[in-house]
Amino acid sequence: MQTTTTTVKEQKNGKLVKGILVGAIVGGAVAMLDSTTRNKVRSTAGNVKNSSRGFYTRVKENPGEVKDDWMDRIQSASSVLKEAMNDAQSLYEKVNDEVVDQVNQVKEDSTDVISTAREAGEDLKDIGTKVKDAGQEVTDSSEQGYEPTNTPGSETRTPGSTTTSPKTNSGLNERI
Repeated sequence: MQTTTTTVKEQKNGKLVKGILVGAIVGGAVAMLDSTTRNKVRSTAGNVKNSSRGFYTRVKENPGEVKDDWMDRIQSASSVLKEAMNDAQSLYEKVNDEVVDQVNQVKEDSTDVISTAREAGEDLKDIGTKVKDAGQEVTDSSEQGYEPTNTPGSETRTPGSTTTSPKTNSGLNERI
């Protein structure tokens, strides 16, 4: 049973590869109908042919020099990559030391601000409760029929008069 499944998959994969190849060939042929594309392909192929011929000739004449040249290029690229990795490591350490510490400090500061705001909210709630209680006392007093009157010893004046209450006068007379 497994052989049948494998055969079916191979047939489907074979058809897919054939379809891709046929599509590439047809697409390439259609592209070659344009003269500009033909000229570009011709010049590019000529350049590749010339450079590969030159490389082949160079390797054939002096393989040690080509090998040394490639080794130098690889070592140079390797040193550039090592330098880039060191720079990346330094950047990582800098970000880790400076930015992360600052982020942690901001986090702590925001926690302190939230705590202070909560405390202030609780204090405001207490103040509100006291104001409400005071208002309730005033309301309760007026509901009991209490009306404010002049307290003894206070001055009662009408516009244009200069009389004071008797207690105030007696207090002045006793002092004099």
